[in-house]
Amino acid sequence: MSQGQSNPLPFNPESLPRETLRHYISASEGDIKAMLDKVGADSLEALYQHIPGNCLFPEAPDLPEELSYEELQSRLVELAAENRPCESYIGDGLPNYAVMPVVDPVCAIRNLTTAYTPYQPERSQGTLTTHWIYQCMMSQLTGFEAINSSLYERSTATFEAMATAVRVSRKADQIIISEGIYPGDREVIETLLPGTGIQVKWVPLDRATGRTDLSLMRAALEEGAEAVAGIVFPQVNCLGLLEDVDALADLTLASKTKSIAVIDPALLGTGGLKPPTEYGQKGVDMIVGEAQHLAIGPNFGGPGLGLFGVRHNEENKNTIRQTPGRYVGKAKDISGRDCLVMVLSTREQHIRKDKATSNICSNQAFLATIAGAAILSRGESGMQKAFSKAREQALEAVEKLSRLKGIQLAFPESTFVNEILLSVDGSVPELIEAARQASIHLGVDISDRIEGKGSLLKMSFSDREMDLDRLLPVFEQCGYVAEKESAFISDLATSDLRSGALGLPEMEDEEIIKYYQSLGELNVSPDDACYPLGSCTMKYNPFINDWAASLPGFTDIHPQAPLEDAQGSLHLLYEIQEWFKEITGLAGITTQPVAGAQGELVGIKLFQAYHEDRGEGHRDVILIPASAHGTNFATAVMAGYRTKKVDGLQTGIVLLESAPDGSIDMEDFRAKVEIYKDRLAGVMITNPNTCGIFETCFAEISKLVHDAGGLVYMDGANMNAIAGWCDLGAMGVDAVHNNLHKTWTIPHGGGGPGDAIVGVSERLVPFLPGFQIEKREGAYVPVRTPKSIGSFHRHWGNFAHKVRAYTYLLRLGKEGVRRMTAVAVLSARYCFEQLREAFPTLPADAVATPRMHEFILTLSEEDFVRLEQVGVPRALVITRVGKLFLDFGFHAPTVAWPETFGLMIEPTESYSKSELDRFCEAVLAMLEMIRKHPEVLAKVPLFTPVDRVDEVEANRHVTLKESLTTLPEPHRNRLSPTEIGKLPISEVFERIVEASRQG
Repeated sequence: MSQGQSNPLPFNPESLPRETLRHYISASEGDIKAMLDKVGADSLEALYQHIPGNCLFPEAPDLPEELSYEELQSRLVELAAENRPCESYIGDGLPNYAVMPVVDPVCAIRNLTTAYTPYQPERSQGTLTTHWIYQCMMSQLTGFEAINSSLYERSTATFEAMATAVRVSRKADQIIISEGIYPGDREVIETLLPGTGIQVKWVPLDRATGRTDLSLMRAALEEGAEAVAGIVFPQVNCLGLLEDVDALADLTLASKTKSIAVIDPALLGTGGLKPPTEYGQKGVDMIVGEAQHLAIGPNFGGPGLGLFGVRHNEENKNTIRQTPGRYVGKAKDISGRDCLVMVLSTREQHIRKDKATSNICSNQAFLATIAGAAILSRGESGMQKAFSKAREQALEAVEKLSRLKGIQLAFPESTFVNEILLSVDGSVPELIEAARQASIHLGVDISDRIEGKGSLLKMSFSDREMDLDRLLPVFEQCGYVAEKESAFISDLATSDLRSGALGLPEMEDEEIIKYYQSLGELNVSPDDACYPLGSCTMKYNPFINDWAASLPGFTDIHPQAPLEDAQGSLHLLYEIQEWFKEITGLAGITTQPVAGAQGELVGIKLFQAYHEDRGEGHRDVILIPASAHGTNFATAVMAGYRTKKVDGLQTGIVLLESAPDGSIDMEDFRAKVEIYKDRLAGVMITNPNTCGIFETCFAEISKLVHDAGGLVYMDGANMNAIAGWCDLGAMGVDAVHNNLHKTWTIPHGGGGPGDAIVGVSERLVPFLPGFQIEKREGAYVPVRTPKSIGSFHRHWGNFAHKVRAYTYLLRLGKEGVRRMTAVAVLSARYCFEQLREAFPTLPADAVATPRMHEFILTLSEEDFVRLEQVGVPRALVITRVGKLFLDFGFHAPTVAWPETFGLMIEPTESYSKSELDRFCEAVLAMLEMIRKHPEVLAKVPLFTPVDRVDEVEANRHVTLKESLTTLPEPHRNRLSPTEIGKLPISEVFERIVEASRQG
């Protein structure tokens, strides 16, 4: 098959400087030799000679040989063709709506897709504005004042809302949940619960109505009394029936507990269902839901977009401070310009560590960007039409199918909206298979969701145009013939519907696309220049990865499609599963986790299951270095390892100290293992560590932990330094996560979606979550492990991101994985060598210690004093230097972490020697500026769309929404990163000084 004829690339790879380079490495062989000479190494292999031999693979992992660009295209087309998307009535756990035409053009805006989380707001106004639009659109749909885009999908959003309710109530620990929520959500909740202290009581559905049994809900509230922190109920339940949300909300109000409603935002347009602020007398306290279908197609289940909202008004000022995730708020810069910034960050893991409200680190940011654009594209009339179309098609299907003998509505007296539940006299699987043979995915067999109702088929409808006339022949083939009148369906009650119009703006797609393109210009991207954000691995994201993920065979397949029709997706998951066994040297892999932080949680939950299985559930201590990523601490607490004193000894998290060279202090480590050996659950260690130094004693650490009965978690955030070289199995690792949005080129999307793959040792394989994919007689089959801890995702994880990582791995091949990581290490050492004589480095006693992929610079005491003398407080010096990077056309390094006065730099393998030289020249010019013109740092940044943002004031007066009737007018670049990149560094220097004088 000619790839160009059937699935043409929407770009010309030859016109993209890095796209067709081998392994996406810009450095030529001459560059590599020159850089090796600079760092005093004679080969790439020599960069790893300081690592003990027992930590290294004897040879490259057994991966496929790399494919050419053309071969890669053909391979992906063939794999996507192994799937068979059909006209689908599945919906259920993931609604399937039409993808708006603006989505592809917005997804092609690289400065939006590849930018990092907007921690530097002055150079992130583009991303912040897209998030603001999403928040405001969702606020208009739901009536809620505070919406964020941080939750992975509906399941985890529901659990996080439950945890929020418990934190808010302080003394109550029980959550009552309607069994009307989607079963996949229930499985995730039950997987996350152990160790948290949250108690759950499930309230069944009424067999007569198919809705939540109100009498049992009332009884549960009365029985739980003051122990109840909240209740969870859906607006439309897992049978497709509309719940009595007014009664449920008022029950909660009367019991003085928190109410959490599970909603579908696609149903809330003008003419649709009423918003959750109007349930009962006062509405509900929190909302959760799935919003993936407002942005993209089913994509075999992910990435999702977990909707999360909380009231934030005069009556509800403080609940938001107990919620997870990131919010964008209104702000002003120091010159009084209106702008946007992330607010309320002091709740988050990177600041609060073990006191954080959640371990969530990434956002579902780019899904929110797309969803916001898609809602704008639909507008007021489009949202109304989407609801009407879904409802009309459901009614038409009932009209056609209820005439068939043996087919009837399962609950004719209960109200449905856009999903119909049919009671079938015969076999539902037989019907589904007959439909599959006719290229129809008929729906879902949900006979097990409620007792005593026999065989049940649920069919879902959306705004996708369906050929309903194709349904009757399928039913007739199975023996169902028209012999009766259609069922009578009453209209939706006025009390169930929205009154009045939403007030969404109406605009043309071309206007929306141009607007989002203009927002992209306000960001900086790894495409523009070296993006030195330490510990974040901001490398080049190949265009072809996104093309592969957009192939219809992948995007259009529903995660609940018959397995026979999803073989392409399962094939891909199988291969990437097996490849990561080779890459890590570990026995087992799960592809289900959807972020690095969730990967950590998977690992620690596996530790708990392992210890419980051995009768050692008393192990309640986790050792974590003080310099670890904030997620490590937050993850341990989320899993149940809360720090407290028991019999004079600490439980939960015990901190490990660092030696003067930044590595783990082995004397301190041995002492703490000895103290806690009988209660040691495990250790969490980043390797290479957050100073960019390889923990050469890692194998010894593992042995000491294992001898004490504990397990070893390696934070794999820095795998870009060691993938293909270090054998984690030989190092004694029991669990590790790989951040696909770091090492494996998933675009950061302004903060997410992230993604992860977790590898485990043999001892943890029986407990793996989700499904293992096995190859049996030529077919790919999902299999549960015998002691599986459950699921961390409602379906298969972020499948579209697995496609991207898979595509990258095929392009790298066996040799490319090692070459990629080695050049990343070489690039960092090369920059370190150029800068270390001018700058002090941290840790101070590690000057001679080989750096891996990143390193930390600081300023001399004289330079700190110099800046203090011009009015820059010492505590703000490093952040101001970070702002200076923005004016030189770069994103800032990681500032003030893990060293308070440090700048952590990670250049990655994506840039040529000349690009790294320019970067180093700029960093040296910054030092010159600090010494010759220190007053400049009182005013930076000077070229960004806005001046330095007043984040303190934005957090003092938090504003999280406005009613959007037109698009916010962004400030324009004074000098864009692209323009700066064309200037000599000396000229950039002079322009900054001149701008400072004029300002």
